[in-house]
Amino acid sequence: MIPNGDGKPESNKVDPEQLTRLLDMELAQKRTEWTQASTRYQKIRVMSLLFLALIVVGALLAFFFLFTRLTQERPHPGAPPAAASSPSG
Repeated sequence: MIPNGDGKPESNKVDPEQLTRLLDMELAQKRTEWTQASTRYQKIRVMSLLFLALIVVGALLAFFFLFTRLTQERPHPGAPPAAASSPSG
């Protein structure tokens, strides 16, 4: 009880139904914010995983082409070297 200006106590009457409705509205708003935030974070997570997958695939392709080039440029082990095949006199 709160005293009013006249010094008489004034009781605060709070309607429980109104309080319940206000709490329900606030919780509904919070729930909407949470779902929007979770959707946003889920999109960010998916995009980051796709980016990481592209980086890994790109690195694998680069290594594949690099190693195929190295094996093409290397002489075969059974063939004699070009300098040793010329007759020396």
